[in-house]
Amino acid sequence: MRRPLASLLLILLLFSVLRLALGAQVGVIPDEAYYWTWSLQPDWCYWDQPGGIAWAHWLWDRAFGASRLSLRALAVFLALVASLLTYGLLRRVLDETAAALGVLLLQITPLFAAGSVLILHDSLLLAIAAGAWWLFAKIVLDDRPRLWPLLGVLFALGLYAKFSMVIVAFGFFPALLTQPRGRMHLRTPWPYLGALATAVLFAPVVLWNMKHDWIAQRAVSKLAFAPAVVGAMRLASLFDFIGGQLGVITPVLAVVGFIAAIAAWRQRRDDEGKRLLLAVPALTMLSYFAVNAFRAKIQANWPAVAWLALTPLAVDWIMRRIAAGRSYAPRWLVAVALTVLLPTIVLHVHVFQPLVAIKTDITAQFYGYDGLAEHVTVLREKYPQAVLMTKRYQTASELVYHLTDRPPVYTADFAHRGSQFTLDNDWSQLIGRDVLYVDEQTMPGKLQRHFAAVTELAPYAHQRGDAPARRVRVYLAQNMRWEGPLESYFEDPIGHQIERMERRKHKGD
Repeated sequence: MRRPLASLLLILLLFSVLRLALGAQVGVIPDEAYYWTWSLQPDWCYWDQPGGIAWAHWLWDRAFGASRLSLRALAVFLALVASLLTYGLLRRVLDETAAALGVLLLQITPLFAAGSVLILHDSLLLAIAAGAWWLFAKIVLDDRPRLWPLLGVLFALGLYAKFSMVIVAFGFFPALLTQPRGRMHLRTPWPYLGALATAVLFAPVVLWNMKHDWIAQRAVSKLAFAPAVVGAMRLASLFDFIGGQLGVITPVLAVVGFIAAIAAWRQRRDDEGKRLLLAVPALTMLSYFAVNAFRAKIQANWPAVAWLALTPLAVDWIMRRIAAGRSYAPRWLVAVALTVLLPTIVLHVHVFQPLVAIKTDITAQFYGYDGLAEHVTVLREKYPQAVLMTKRYQTASELVYHLTDRPPVYTADFAHRGSQFTLDNDWSQLIGRDVLYVDEQTMPGKLQRHFAAVTELAPYAHQRGDAPARRVRVYLAQNMRWEGPLESYFEDPIGHQIERMERRKHKGD
């Protein structure tokens, strides 16, 4: 690759155009819709994460509108920014060709190929974390301790994207200790001023949580702890985590990435430990999630930031062996590229044309919600005074996103995980009102007892390929009354959720 940067820019732009074209053809998945609904009321923090993604949506929508194409464009833009900042980081450590090829390989891994068309808080986190990692390498390698406060600002922005930015920051610390110049920085005031900058800028989120009984901290802790994961289940959970990583990165690339990280330590004197600035933070992040897998299920995308470094390190390791004349090295490069590309192609084909019927097909989330919104629109015209209600935040979010008047949607989550809707809903406003209840499951009997009459209406069904149809039930529940089995929940839904969290916590003690 004679002109790596120019070639990389051209290919990344082509990838961006392709992603935008493909992304515009599919619907908005529930979590995307959920985070978008936050932007209707921008705040410092929400039920389970800070408000960075809400503000990103708010700014982007005012610049480019709130269409599905615009939403996909934000995802593609953040993926492009993350890729370019990752390249800037890699050029500080690796040669230019390995850096460019490493970024290109990232584009076709299942994890990043899929994530680049989805707009979640991870999208914002990856872009900010890549920028923070680049600045961290610059501070250490160029011996620029006065830049630590600026890195503190980036840490704060990353925390606004997602609380897990703190894991990225902790990953940097052991990497700093591997560098003589980095250790010298700890004797200056600059790293501590950087930490102070992070604390000051993130203070509004802390104050928001104090005001709301630490609900975001409680909700995140709930995700990181599952009482059912005990005994042999701990080992099963760990294997589930490992399997998830092998699935989204592919086994060959994952193995080579770990080999390259170990080689970075063994050969640290050859490059003055530069590669450790990539390997150590990445391994620290993965180690954190591996340990936490003994307590709870870890979603495959959570450690994504670590692969920003391990994937290019794998390419660099192979390229150096090719340069050294190792006969097996070119085959390794071909094997990595093919084993990464093929599942990514299969995944994209399956999104548009299901290859097999899967009972729990995650790609089904892209389809059907626009039709559901049309079905609900017809019913709302027939029952104009009825308020919308569902059981899950996912359905509520899709309704708010697709219905043009952005109506309030109540979530009766008394037996399920809470959400931002739990904070926003004021159940006292529903007394004496009629409700259109929309959910894939039967309306709970406890909830029905709070209405004078409940009638099941025509359901909505969406068929995709040979998979079983998704059937959404709709009920007209008339004249809501306060008295009944859920009275304490309606009085204090937040307290109800906190009590459930505490019971769940003590169950695992």
